[in-house]
Amino acid sequence: MFINGEYQDVIDKINKIRSYGLSKMVTIPQIAILGDQSSGKSSVLEAITKLSFPRNLETCTRFATQVSLRRSEHAQMSAHIDNEPAFNDRYHAQDAATNIHPIISEATRILCSSIEISEKVLEITISGPTLSPLTIIDLPGYINTTIDGQDKSIVETIRAINTRYIQDSRTIILAVVPANVDLNNIFVLGEAERYDPGNERTIPIVTKPDTVDPDLLPSLVHTILNKRKQMKLGYLVMKNSTFKDIDIPWDEARQRESDFFKSSSLWAQVPEARKGRVSVEKFLGNLLYTHIKKELPFLKRDVLALIGECESEITHMGNPISSPTTAKVKYFECIMALRSSLTALLDGNYTFENISTHTSNLTKQDFKAASNETTPDNAADDNDNDFAPPSLEENHRFIRSSLQKLYQHFNNTLNKDKYILPINTITDLVLCYKGNELPGFISFTTFTRIYMETLVRWHDITKVHVTNMHTYLFKAMCNHITSATDPLLKDTLLLEFDKFYSSQTAKMNEAIENIFTDEGTPFTLNKYYYDNILKGRKARAEQELQGLMAKLQPPSSAFTFPNTPATPVLVPDVNYNEQHAVEDLQEQLRSYCKVARKRIVDIVLLQSIERYMIKQINLYFDMLVAVDDNTISTILLEPPTTIARRQDLQEKVSVLRRSLLEL
Repeated sequence: MFINGEYQDVIDKINKIRSYGLSKMVTIPQIAILGDQSSGKSSVLEAITKLSFPRNLETCTRFATQVSLRRSEHAQMSAHIDNEPAFNDRYHAQDAATNIHPIISEATRILCSSIEISEKVLEITISGPTLSPLTIIDLPGYINTTIDGQDKSIVETIRAINTRYIQDSRTIILAVVPANVDLNNIFVLGEAERYDPGNERTIPIVTKPDTVDPDLLPSLVHTILNKRKQMKLGYLVMKNSTFKDIDIPWDEARQRESDFFKSSSLWAQVPEARKGRVSVEKFLGNLLYTHIKKELPFLKRDVLALIGECESEITHMGNPISSPTTAKVKYFECIMALRSSLTALLDGNYTFENISTHTSNLTKQDFKAASNETTPDNAADDNDNDFAPPSLEENHRFIRSSLQKLYQHFNNTLNKDKYILPINTITDLVLCYKGNELPGFISFTTFTRIYMETLVRWHDITKVHVTNMHTYLFKAMCNHITSATDPLLKDTLLLEFDKFYSSQTAKMNEAIENIFTDEGTPFTLNKYYYDNILKGRKARAEQELQGLMAKLQPPSSAFTFPNTPATPVLVPDVNYNEQHAVEDLQEQLRSYCKVARKRIVDIVLLQSIERYMIKQINLYFDMLVAVDDNTISTILLEPPTTIARRQDLQEKVSVLRRSLLEL
């Protein structure tokens, strides 16, 4: 399985998507070598890749190196660093036997000219007919302190870089463990266990086994056999080339390693598949293949999810606006769409989009304030249950329904104000306002002045209710504007609407004052008024007749002298006509108020809310059309940050889709 075509395809897929840059967006299955400085990491990498890496602190620990081996008919090597075109062109295609030291030195110069540790990665790809596919990443070795002249922060920088790999659930941790250091003191094992507590993706590789005292060899073998510290993937062991053996050929180093493992019968206990560079390379290749196969479905899922997120953000950004002309076209498209939806909302022509898309941002407290049932202290109490505040859904999406309930509440409040001046008060007012009229007559001016006592009450009630109505409309319409338009235009549209609202509110208030000024002159030709007066007079006359009959009816036991008249002679009351006029005035006042109340409700609603806020909504859109072009361009033209973000998202989607085709 290790060298079959399927294996090569799987490894190639991962290498391709990594070369596309997918690893910068989602985690990719990989093997990373981690360990302390001088733990033998470089020797492990050399033994697996057959490359001779520098053994110099200043070069081999300052950036991550990714080495990819792949089987190919042609032997070739290439090196790559992101965003370094000159370097990439120079090392695009090298002979497979090229000395890697100059490449490492050049990479060090580029990546670490101004910093101790670089977070970029040097990618080296080696192809050849005898190579077994494998990709492995060598990370900077852990250090606990610095030498003179080194930046003190590199200790934490190295740990931060390595942690990004360790905490990635798709990274197999190849932890380099020197044989001459006790397991309890191996820093990399502790770090790995922090992010892989089950030891499911950590595999220690024991190095420098030839440095162990013979007396301690049984304990070392015991460890490698997974009997001291249990690891799910077990242990590997490899004999490193020493510093003095750095220039010997790879085949000779392999032979020396083979001879070493035959030098003691204890090493025979360790399975061949887990010791020596050739076996380690095959083991890691199989491990990576299995790991990739397991992770591919999840990787594909993550790529699809990220494509969805990026494209959703791009869609939300809308079409790019790069010129004033485009900005103006976009602006007019937005206000025309708003005009259509807002007009339909105010007319009650609800579309499915109106109902399902736009939701209210009004809180219950907002609507309680908007539909405030409080009336002036001298107004009649309204304890009826005819009015029910609209629900939150109705508040925004069904403006006419909510407004109708506010209208009805005003109607109920005003028409249930049954207050009428009592007779004694009217009598006092008649005396106050009386001119040179004959007794029993009351002038029209006196009636008007008495009626004004009631009209003042209605004026106060009306002002409260009209304020509540247009306050509700203001909030509901602002919510619609906010939810139905481009967020970039929201502030401008709301600012213009506030100007429109302020202007129309002033007109509403003026209209209401004019209505009540007109109502200050009692006038009606309404038959309902006359019918009420006739009914009232008839009822009062019948009541008076019954009173007179009671007075005229003699007592049954009374004695009557001869020649006594059959009916008594009543002495006229000098105040009778005046009292009768006052009572008639009260009846006229009651009848007129019934008519006037009903008329005021309709006139107020039609000539204030309906006329100035709803019927003249086009004035608002005229104001929007008049917004100057510079303001529109300033708002809608994409700033450099948005342009950069859009480009970044588009590039990400391109990488993700190319990667998805490989997966």
